[in-house]
Parts: sequence; C-alpha cells; structure tokens
Amino acid sequence: MSELRLKAEPRTVTGRRPVRRLRRTGLIPAVLYGPTTEPRNLQLRAVDVERVLQIGGTTQLVDLTIEGEGEQPVKVLIRDLQRHPIKRSLLHVDLIEVSLKEKLEVEVPIVLVGQSPAEAAGIGTPSQVLDTIAVYCLPTDIPAQLQVDISTLTPEHDVIRAEEVPLPEGVELAEEPDAAVVVLEYISEEAEGEAVEEEEAMEAEPEVIARGKAEEEEEEE
Repeated sequence: MSELRLKAEPRTVTGRRPVRRLRRTGLIPAVLYGPTTEPRNLQLRAVDVERVLQIGGTTQLVDLTIEGEGEQPVKVLIRDLQRHPIKRSLLHVDLIEVSLKEKLEVEVPIVLVGQSPAEAAGIGTPSQVLDTIAVYCLPTDIPAQLQVDISTLTPEHDVIRAEEVPLPEGVELAEEPDAAVVVLEYISEEAEGEAVEEEEAMEAEPEVIARGKAEEEEEEE
C-alpha cells in the first residue's frame, strides 16, 4: 500500500468564477484521467495535495479515494500542476490513473552530488541543463530522484549526458541519450583556453616521447 493518500470529491462546478469561489474554501479543481479512464472532474483539499507533493513530489504513487465510490483506492500519479504566478498557491492538479503492471514514461528530478575538480581549481562552474530526466519503468519502480556525480566534470569531460546517468534496476532511459544534463561553464575564455592547451599538451606528450625513442634507435643503427 502507498503511504501517500488523497481524498477527492466529484466536482460539478466549472468556469472561472465558480472555480475561484471553490479555491476560497480551500479546495482546488482536479482532473483524473488515464489510458482506460474517461476524464473526470474532481476537487481536492489544497493542503492535502501540498503535503503529498512535499513528501513524494510527482514521482511517487498516491492512493486516491473518491467520495461515494467506496473505500477501494485508485493508484494515481500527480502528472501536472498549476500554481499562481505570484502567490505560488495551487490552482489546478492533473492526476493520472496507472496500472501497476504497465510501464509508463515519467520525469524524475535530477540531484547533483560531489564537486567538480574544475570548480575547485577555479576554472569553471557546473551548470545544470536539465532539472528532470525522462525514464520508462513500472509505477512501483519510479525513483524519487536520480543523482548525477559532477566529480567527473573536468575540462577533458565538460559535458555529462543523459546516457551517463546511473539508473536503478528496472528503469530505462527515455530521454535522448546525448542530451546534455550538466555542462562545465568556464569562468573566462582565458581559463577555457588554458584548459584546452593543457589537454592538447597531455595528448601530444606520448607522441613526442615515441618520436624521441625512434630517433635514438636510428642513431644507434
């Protein structure tokens, strides 16, 4: 059983003014839909939705019970939500009914861990390009978050791509494999140039050594 629960009521009011009055009572409009579910208008307590979002975000299963339809909960995910642009209060929520036996695509938050050696050296700073990454898995396998270790972010490897993000067992990548997740933003063009020169010097060094050995062998002959 899911630890996250929501109770909903069927919603009959529609239109801007009636819905605005609904929000003043502490309720917010919601729509429940799914692959085999006709869209249904519901209403939920805003504080209950905020609590679920705080604990599980939009990636964790929620047990939804609808008033007048028995105690058997429906497994749902919070698929989308709208907030007031200034107050940030909830305005609307979309819920999707899911089957525990069918895989689905979902966006999972990305959390950066570690420290980039380039940042420690004052060369550049990590810049997160994607806040979420699309994955494909069963509802019960959805990770709460995905960690990306930026200690691998160096001038030699200044982009971490989606295909490099470690995924738990049972979770497949649905994002474009070459999509940039984190990039190294150089503090200045001079720092970038120095990093490139250092990298080129390191790559050229074995060639110089090899050439020196070849010349020595020719002299001996």
